[in-house]
Amino acid sequence: MEFAKYKIVDGQLNGAHHRWIQPPQVAYFVSTVDKKGNVNITPTTMGTCIGHNFFSFTLSNLFEDNWDQRENEYRDGIKQGYCNLEEIPECVISYYGYNLLRESWIAGMPIPKGINEIDVMGLTALPSEQVKPDGIVECPVNLEAKVLHKHYLGKRWVNYICEVVGVTVHKELDERNKQEPYAGYGVMHIDPILEIFIGKGGTPETDNVRLVYDRLDWDKIERCPEDIGCKDYWIGSFPQWIHDEQERGKLTAADAERIFALEAKWGANRDPIANLDVKNELTNMLKKVVGK
Repeated sequence: MEFAKYKIVDGQLNGAHHRWIQPPQVAYFVSTVDKKGNVNITPTTMGTCIGHNFFSFTLSNLFEDNWDQRENEYRDGIKQGYCNLEEIPECVISYYGYNLLRESWIAGMPIPKGINEIDVMGLTALPSEQVKPDGIVECPVNLEAKVLHKHYLGKRWVNYICEVVGVTVHKELDERNKQEPYAGYGVMHIDPILEIFIGKGGTPETDNVRLVYDRLDWDKIERCPEDIGCKDYWIGSFPQWIHDEQERGKLTAADAERIFALEAKWGANRDPIANLDVKNELTNMLKKVVGK
């Protein structure tokens, strides 16, 4: 098999497309406010939830020459959201769906600092309860968040790790999310969009393309297969997995007993050289269980 290889030095991709590193992610707005009360709305796809009620996103500084100064005053090319978060480290993360696609393009325009993008988009501010910035009424999901950590990444990026302290969801979506067959899909209910391409494409078909979004496809949802794994849990425990496979008839009682014995021997010594025979036998038995 042949490969294309790229060496990345000092943040320069040197021909590698950034989507090999950053796959498309669900789009959202980040709302911030400065000490004077001026609002900024930044459309963002560089980030996601990183653990239950913690969220991480990254903002770029478009002009590296100004980056090291890191003063809290505004300059052309420095993200307004960055400046606002320097003053008030709080934000609202607002997921939006396909129905607000045009508004997301509008929010990305070079709107002067201090002009509220919510007003320019023709949307409605949603007062927050635990943070100073407002959310957006028309966005079906609004997450109130407080910045816990800020990290500079190279010369162009700053990453924020936030704690989500409040969630506001359109009630009809919240009710739908509790119902089968759509229980638990969450943000997918809003028909989210994913930013997949930025800039000119280099072909006659894409030379005039500046920003391309895609959508999730409900028809392509794949549920966990019923013929493998724990019956009642996503991952479950090792004993439960083997027990359920035995119930399916894939393993005899002797097979299961041997697997548990091997797992115990491997757990007592996970040295891949000294305990290679045990590792290989356990691996091969598990491969048979999953049909490989």
